[in-house]
Amino acid sequence: MFAFAPWIQLDRPALLHGLNMAMAAWLSFGIAVLLSVDNPFWAAMPVWVLSQAYRGLVYERALWRILGTLVGAGLGVAFLHLPNPYLQLLGMALVVGVASALTHVFRGAFSYLPMLAGITIGVVVLPSVLAPDASLDLALSRVECTLIGVLVTTLLCSRTTPRSQRKTYYQRVRVLAADALRIAAHALGPSYQQPDQSLWSRVRQEIVDLDAQARILAAGSLDAYRRLPYVDAFLYAVIELLAASALIAQQRERGLSPAADYVQDLQEQAQRLQDGLSLRVLGKTALRQEGQISLARLRRAMGQIQRAEQGLFAERVQPERHRVLTTPAISVDWPLAIRTGLVSGLAAFTAGGVAYALASPALELMAIGVCTFSIILGSMPRPQLMSRTMFTGIAVGVLVASFYRYVVQPQLVEDWQVILSVLPFLVIGGLLRANRPTSTWALDANMCFQLASQAGMAAVSWPVIMKESLPLLAGSAVVCSAFFLLPRRTHPRGQALVRRVVRELYPLIKRSRPRLFRVWRARVARQWVRLWHWMGEQTPHGLLSLINLGHAVVALKRLAKRGPEQQACVVLVCELLEGFEHQPVELAQQLLRISQSCTDTVLMQAIMDVAQSLQGATPILVYAYPPNAMPRAVETS
Repeated sequence: MFAFAPWIQLDRPALLHGLNMAMAAWLSFGIAVLLSVDNPFWAAMPVWVLSQAYRGLVYERALWRILGTLVGAGLGVAFLHLPNPYLQLLGMALVVGVASALTHVFRGAFSYLPMLAGITIGVVVLPSVLAPDASLDLALSRVECTLIGVLVTTLLCSRTTPRSQRKTYYQRVRVLAADALRIAAHALGPSYQQPDQSLWSRVRQEIVDLDAQARILAAGSLDAYRRLPYVDAFLYAVIELLAASALIAQQRERGLSPAADYVQDLQEQAQRLQDGLSLRVLGKTALRQEGQISLARLRRAMGQIQRAEQGLFAERVQPERHRVLTTPAISVDWPLAIRTGLVSGLAAFTAGGVAYALASPALELMAIGVCTFSIILGSMPRPQLMSRTMFTGIAVGVLVASFYRYVVQPQLVEDWQVILSVLPFLVIGGLLRANRPTSTWALDANMCFQLASQAGMAAVSWPVIMKESLPLLAGSAVVCSAFFLLPRRTHPRGQALVRRVVRELYPLIKRSRPRLFRVWRARVARQWVRLWHWMGEQTPHGLLSLINLGHAVVALKRLAKRGPEQQACVVLVCELLEGFEHQPVELAQQLLRISQSCTDTVLMQAIMDVAQSLQGATPILVYAYPPNAMPRAVETS
């Protein structure tokens, strides 16, 4: 390994990868120059973003880049037929806004399609508004360069890129389920005192990591995509095991005992899972006595793990088999998507409008920079963390490109000289991209070098270079500064996610016969994953208790059929639960007092489950609804 300094970490695979990227970029540029494609520097740009950690991701991103480019170029040419330039810019801004919003709607590599459509329409429309005669040629050259870059990258980089380690990933899913079973066994153990916090923390983080990696590792494989529902079913079952374990611990605190001694069996099944053997669901024991803990949720979760395991590790995936399993629901953060789309669309229209109003072709790169970087940064979950790094790369790329245009470009006459002139810059850029400490900002540096160098175009004077380079730098500075100074803060979004869980609890409370309980379970599991993904270890305690509150309410309502007295008690509890999020402690104490007056022991235990779930959810409810904040109206739709 080369380790001349802490920021140089190039082992042999990284060195080969960097040189391979440089060769792909150089060949793409050379082919575009030899074919006399307009703006040949575009051909090298796909190389830097298509080079990925796994081969399937290279293939899939290449496909979506081609389709996104075709969609963006087609819409751009269509909008250029509108009679007014401001209408053309408005159409472009609408597409940019929708594309930016869709990056938060689609998951995995597919989100690359709308991103490229939004970027491409800006590249086609903005220069054409300032120079209308070149609109069609510009769109065609953009498509041609994209095809050249994608094909060369796919041929060169994909064969040297390793396949995704799906078998290792699937084994991690198995081990995760095994750890969740160990947590349940610990909660049922005779010497249980308190949860194993290190094991709980590891399981929670592994759920988030596996969920985030699922679609990345499945990219490029239809078979892997067909197995995704079984991965999701595993994750749901693990969350259900965690919630059931938390409930068991609460019930043991009030003196209940397990209906059967399952500790040894659970530990054995956990070891079987970890060893790659199939799981055996625990059998139901004799009729549960009063004062004993129900293990029905535990057995149901194990049954789901068993069925998910059969589907995930089957030789051939059977279509539609996964529909009998519960999985975390597909959930879209629509407020974030809409806000991102509005910001990107408004920024694109404003930048384009300013460039057109001032009749300044020099502002073309500024407008393109605003359009492009607002989409890229807007697609990130926390753009403020990347804004400074991105601007560093942009500044380096523009600076090196200005040097190239001023010193190197005037000396070039023949095509072969133009092609050779960029090779040293691409080699250095490829090595910086492969070098771990510089990899992040090197991506933007390489992209902006290609864009600002205008390699393959005619040489210009130093004032023109400055006039074209500084607006690109200024446009990116505006976008990066905006995302840095107006960040997506952790706690407001975290509070919004918790409030969404609370809103979805109210239909269970208000309806006499809760419907679509399975849909609710899928939704709340997805919100659990999203909250932990967003906040990590900063997530307040109690989210599992909110899940248990929903289960407890449904179980309580089922007892209303036992008689008029039980029905009246259930109605009273549900009425008291109105506004539970604002005073969980007081309400829990009131419910505990009500439970003591119940003559029906089963009903008493059900009310105590509701009360204890409220007590357990207090930290996260206080976080989402601070006592000094104004109460919010409860949404029940």
